Amino acid sequence: AGGNTLLTNDPGLAIITGRCVDIGATTVPGLRALAAREPYFHDGSAKTLEKLVDFYNVRYQIGLTPQEKRDLAAFLSAL
Repeated sequence: AGGNTLLTNDPGLAIITGRCVDIGATTVPGLRALAAREPYFHDGSAKTLEKLVDFYNVRYQIGLTPQEKRDLAAFLSAL
């Protein structure tokens, strides 16, 4: 109706609300220098990359082995 085009890297909340004002209201930070930004999550509940990987492994039932979790944390640390 309005004919406006908005470009964003993360439509975020707008997908749920359908409101243009919510486009880009929340953006996901990039992974570059991730290791330098401890702790993780908005409340700082994951103190290390290892804790972060473990959270997602449990939350989404990924099934990573202990070695795979260490490897993933090391990879994220290298970014």
